[in-house]
Amino acid sequence: MSADGLARQGSGWLRWSLYLSFVLLAALVLVQAAVSRHLERERAADARSAEMAGQQAALALDLWRQAALLGASPQDKPGAADALRDTLALSRANALQVDEALASASTRVLDGPPALSRSVQAWQAARERLWYRAEAVLGLLQGSEVPGADVAAAATLLQGDVEPALTSALALAEQLHAHAELQRVEQWSLLAAGAALALLTLGLLSLAVVEPTARAVDRQVKQLAAQGAELERLALVAERTHTMVLLTDRDDRVLWANEAFTRMSGFTLAEALGRSPGAFLHNPAAAADAVARLRDSVARHAGVRLEVLCATRDGRDLWLDVDVQPLHDAGGVFSGFVSVSTDITRQVNDRTRMATLLAALPAGVLVHSAGGEIVDANRAAEAMLGRSRAELLADVATRWRWDVERDDGSDCPAGELPHARTLRSGVGVRGETLGVRLPDGTQRWLLVNTEPLADAAGSHGVLTCFVDVTETRRLNEQLRTLARTDVLTGLPNRAMVLDRVQRAMTHARRHPGYGFAVLFMDFDRFKQVNDLLGHTVGDALLRQIAERLDTTLRPGDAVARVASQLPMAARVGGDEFVVVLEGMHGSDDVGAVTLRLLAALAQPYTIGPHTVQSGVSVGVVTSAHAADSADAVLRDADTAMYEAKRAGRGRCVFFDSSMHERVAQRLAIEDDLRRALRDDELFVVYQPVVDLADGLPTGVEALVRWHHPQRGLVPPEEFIGVAEEAGLIEAIGAFVLRSACRQFAKWQAALGGLAPRQLAVNLSRVQLQEPGLVAEVRDLLEETGMPPQALQLEVTERQAAQDETIQATLRALKALGVKLALDDFGTGYSSLACLHLLPVDTVKIDRSFVGHAETVEHHRVLIEATIRLARTLGMTTVAEGVETAGQAALMRGLQCDRGQGWLFGRAMPAGELEAWFRSQPARPAG
Repeated sequence: MSADGLARQGSGWLRWSLYLSFVLLAALVLVQAAVSRHLERERAADARSAEMAGQQAALALDLWRQAALLGASPQDKPGAADALRDTLALSRANALQVDEALASASTRVLDGPPALSRSVQAWQAARERLWYRAEAVLGLLQGSEVPGADVAAAATLLQGDVEPALTSALALAEQLHAHAELQRVEQWSLLAAGAALALLTLGLLSLAVVEPTARAVDRQVKQLAAQGAELERLALVAERTHTMVLLTDRDDRVLWANEAFTRMSGFTLAEALGRSPGAFLHNPAAAADAVARLRDSVARHAGVRLEVLCATRDGRDLWLDVDVQPLHDAGGVFSGFVSVSTDITRQVNDRTRMATLLAALPAGVLVHSAGGEIVDANRAAEAMLGRSRAELLADVATRWRWDVERDDGSDCPAGELPHARTLRSGVGVRGETLGVRLPDGTQRWLLVNTEPLADAAGSHGVLTCFVDVTETRRLNEQLRTLARTDVLTGLPNRAMVLDRVQRAMTHARRHPGYGFAVLFMDFDRFKQVNDLLGHTVGDALLRQIAERLDTTLRPGDAVARVASQLPMAARVGGDEFVVVLEGMHGSDDVGAVTLRLLAALAQPYTIGPHTVQSGVSVGVVTSAHAADSADAVLRDADTAMYEAKRAGRGRCVFFDSSMHERVAQRLAIEDDLRRALRDDELFVVYQPVVDLADGLPTGVEALVRWHHPQRGLVPPEEFIGVAEEAGLIEAIGAFVLRSACRQFAKWQAALGGLAPRQLAVNLSRVQLQEPGLVAEVRDLLEETGMPPQALQLEVTERQAAQDETIQATLRALKALGVKLALDDFGTGYSSLACLHLLPVDTVKIDRSFVGHAETVEHHRVLIEATIRLARTLGMTTVAEGVETAGQAALMRGLQCDRGQGWLFGRAMPAGELEAWFRSQPARPAG
């Protein structure tokens, strides 16, 4: 017999075998269903009986409750009789239902467990006794002359009969439940036996008929089945994939396309059939070389993969990653193409935007491969490094092998460059300064940051970003020099002389008998020289005074020496000079040097056509009366100098402990300030801050003022210092912060869109050191409903650079969402290079720089550098003390964001400022 005949014969046997199996299984199922239905009915009857037995227990409890109530209140006979009669009727009706259920299952009850029969008999006996007792109580209740005591006694007996009835009813319910469970187990056992019999029947049929026939048929159709399954899987994948799949013929005409093709291109399959994909997907803006490669591969019946720009049906650009591969039939003959295309429009757009951003960044950017080679660079990197992109990517410069110097002046080998360390450790480098030698021999200082990179394929590299801080470094060096040197005279400044005094004090403590003295000199009538002859003559006078100090002091005087070098005096401000005398054996030695200085400095000064006569008043503190700090020594010398001025000028006065009149005055101010806090003499004024671009107000700064009952308005500079020393600045700062935030909330309600958007409040050093400041700000924001970003807290440079405790407080305030501003930038000790380390959002340029920016190039350059760096770091800049239109125009030209000063508005009380805001144009929404 042929294979087809065997297949047909096997198929017939298989068919009859299956029919027989279905008949046997159907009969088995029917039998099982009948038995299961019978058992289920019996189980359900038991369950109903158990439920009604449970109801008997509930009714028995109800009888017990009514008997208890009757025993407690036997006088309420009519109501008790009705309730008892109703309950007794319900109990009998329910018991009748239980009896009927038990009667219908009498065979099962009699044939069941003995405990079930006993439970039925016990329940029937107990209920009869209970009903009898209840009837007796009812009889007593119906008699009008029955004493209450008899009723109560009968009720007590009724309570006693409830317990046996309750117990027997519960026992009956339990037995019925147990019997129902036995019925369920029996039912499952029958079902399991039937299933096992069905499985056995199927197994025998499979072994006898189905398996041999199925093997014969399977051998004939296996190949066709495998091919069909494979085609089905491929069709399913092609249809469900998110990539575009096209099948084309030998001439590259579309035969089939999946749903993704229609979704991505907008063309239906009917529109694409019989057409070349290049005919309806062509984009005129596509790269010619990519289109040529695609056409050449199709002409050669070769595969190709490339990115190509296509066009959708509605004309949109569609970037596709196209993979075209040839198809061959079973004989190896070319039959067409299959192309799989992925939509990469977003990726290409992202790459384009990233390339544009990289090119436009003012910071230099280099991308290093896992081997350290430079694989990409932007235009800023080319400009800063003095090399073209081609040179940067060339072999001679692949590892940045140029002369590189560290910030401390040591050479930096290639293996220790930031990107090399990041490649080794996988950790980015932050804020490292390196000096790079350019091809023309000049050196640039770069502030470098690195970040490890990893692409989707797992390849690693490094991103190096850097900014040119050469000019900033030069300015910082100048600032460092200025920080220790007086620019006008070239003498050491206050910081340097304090250091020298402290060293002398330390030496005196270590070496008993060693003496020193500090001379504080102030030139008499110097203000008149400035006022009458001008500041130019005054500056020349100061320079001649410095020269005379230098020539008059002898090397043996050891005045303000630095590292035991030549003797020097120091200028500590204005016309004030300080001389430190070391190795003094007593007051006579100090007096001799002082008299020599008084004589030399009292000689006339010739400045151009002018002759100036100016004496000097000197205050002296010797080591015998020195305080415990250099500041205190300088303070006492200053006090003694004022005593010399009051004594008639042009003389020397030695300090003693009785010279504390100035201290007493400060104490008087402190007492008045405490009273001012208590009596609400302090108040807050507000100065507007405007956007320099459009001149519209953006916010206000809160400033404290003091109205003294006798002295009138006291300037802040007269009491803020006293408040800081007396520990009152925290209370003042809290008052200003609380008052300003509450007033800001009132403005929001009253002015709406005209209200200021931001409130700036100054923080003192003492406030920043208080552990409860962050919680106080948080509570105040919640109380006033003020958005955190609307509050800007201002700190000085010195405060922002304080210890870790203050740094942590600033970070916690920033975490609340509050903005931070660096106030009076340029007057403290922060440098531009350290600006990125401070957790601030705004930089406020000090008025001393703004006021001279139009005339002093150095100030203008420093302001410009500050603004540029702040913008790079994403910070806002505010110019303080803008008083003229020229200053405003200059700050606007330097791209400063905001301005503050008398040009825009003075500091005003809240009501006056509200009227001022109402007079301003409304800022556009958004």
